[in-house]
Amino acid sequence: MSSDGVVIEVGLNENRTRAENRHIPITPEDLAQAARDCADAGASIVHFHGRAGPDGTPALSDPGPNVAALRRITESTPLITYPSYGSEVRVLDYYDIGTPAPERYAHITAAVKAGVRVEVAPVDLGSFDVNARYEPGKGLVPSTGMLMNSGRDQQWMLDFCAAHHIKPLFTLFDTAHLMNLLNISLWQRLGEPPTFVKLFLAGFNANPRTLLFFYDRLREILPNTDLLWMPLVYGVDQFPLCTLSLSLGGHVRVGIGDHPYRERGMPTGATLVEQIVRVARAMGREPLSPAEARQRIGLDPL
Repeated sequence: MSSDGVVIEVGLNENRTRAENRHIPITPEDLAQAARDCADAGASIVHFHGRAGPDGTPALSDPGPNVAALRRITESTPLITYPSYGSEVRVLDYYDIGTPAPERYAHITAAVKAGVRVEVAPVDLGSFDVNARYEPGKGLVPSTGMLMNSGRDQQWMLDFCAAHHIKPLFTLFDTAHLMNLLNISLWQRLGEPPTFVKLFLAGFNANPRTLLFFYDRLREILPNTDLLWMPLVYGVDQFPLCTLSLSLGGHVRVGIGDHPYRERGMPTGATLVEQIVRVARAMGREPLSPAEARQRIGLDPL
């Protein structure tokens, strides 16, 4: 078991509604307050989905709400903060297809131009369903589209990150994405170590066997790479796989955006952070402060 410090990330809201958990932050002010609470509880990174309008409509690549939230969080906390990204077009009146990377990065580009602190940005490692989701009692709700992430998209995002001194955060959604990560390594485009990787595990894939497969395969294809990895557990209880990650030397992500925890009485994100801090310390892993996490991830100090 590793005794290294642990990076704790929080998924603040994703596309969840307040019907799912009344504590879901929507506005930039809500997100900033939730981030401050998570920082106080022991988090070092927060992730959010930009929302627009009074009903909190997802606005993943809209510069307005995303830049406003980034500004409020980074000006009021030392947290490493990054938004999601995504924009889609309807094709044949049925399919929703992801737009090219420059359009999906419009809000990140706007934040950089506005001088807002951007230290990490997501780089998804392949195409995946954009609307597939897991709902209690229903299981998998089918997708009507695909978020495209071609090699050209990945190269554009990596070029952008390199040009603006931003750390790419790679996300794996299925087994083919492992080979895309290997391709990026062969292109010598992983950037400075460590390589920061999230393993997206949703619904029935959120189980120890799948996590161990991804972990072993990552070590196999990138044997000499300094990996900083964590599972992103979506739609189910996050704590079993977070505990497994801690035991393997990995890092953790919790958050009511990923799972609203109605079965636990709708806790806040900060409450989940407090709980995973206790688990980590019981396993000999001390949570890293934002400054310590910056050093581990390879970012410049503030």
